[in-house]
Amino acid sequence: LTNAQLESISAPSSTLLQPKLTLVGHYRGINDVAFSPTAAYLATASDDKTLRLWDVSRGSSGDALVEFRGHSNFVFSCKFNPQSNLLVSGSFDETVKLWDIRCGECVSTLPAHSDPVTGVDFNRDGTCIVSGSQDGLIRVWDTATGECLKTVYAEGNPPVGCVRFSPNGKYVLAGTLDSKLRLWNVAGRYGKTGESTSAFNYLNTRVTPTGGKCSKTYAGHENRRFCAFATFSSVNPLRQYVVSGSEDGKVYLYD
Repeated sequence: LTNAQLESISAPSSTLLQPKLTLVGHYRGINDVAFSPTAAYLATASDDKTLRLWDVSRGSSGDALVEFRGHSNFVFSCKFNPQSNLLVSGSFDETVKLWDIRCGECVSTLPAHSDPVTGVDFNRDGTCIVSGSQDGLIRVWDTATGECLKTVYAEGNPPVGCVRFSPNGKYVLAGTLDSKLRLWNVAGRYGKTGESTSAFNYLNTRVTPTGGKCSKTYAGHENRRFCAFATFSSVNPLRQYVVSGSEDGKVYLYD
């Protein structure tokens, strides 16, 4: 959002917006939706344990192009890579799966966490995946090899409700069920063995807000029961925000 757009936000209009498309296929609730970078395709993640891929470029409803089966529990999160040929998903079966969208095949399964996976995301070039879980861990993975490059968690190990890479790929924003958002510095290059080649090593180390690896902590919103999603607003490079939902019914913007 730009400053002008933020200032133009007003009370909701009495005019009801009508849907352009209605996509029918899942038989249980849908937890997440994700547009491909070109906005031609839409992925949906559902409690029916599947993901589906839809062609929304035609402007007409129809059957899903691909149905992705393989998770053994609710699918809670999904994201496209920047090249739009891979889809990553996180599930209550505690795994992260990588899918080839052309054929619907699972190309990689990461035994990522010990509790439900609540968030996944690709970095800006698609070489890394971040996952967050109710086990309190935030993990960064090598997309090509499936190797866990980094594991971080906050003091007290609060459950993670959402994760998002920053637009430059150097940070991960994580929302946790202690009513806080934390911005983690995950910059650093890694060799084939996982050893850091930079001056900083964030590999599988216990990270606390006072340890110099959590760059910022945002507090003010309410988030203790549900997964309240948060993201970056970076349309205006001169005024960037972190935007968060809240259990008090408000939307919070942080500098």
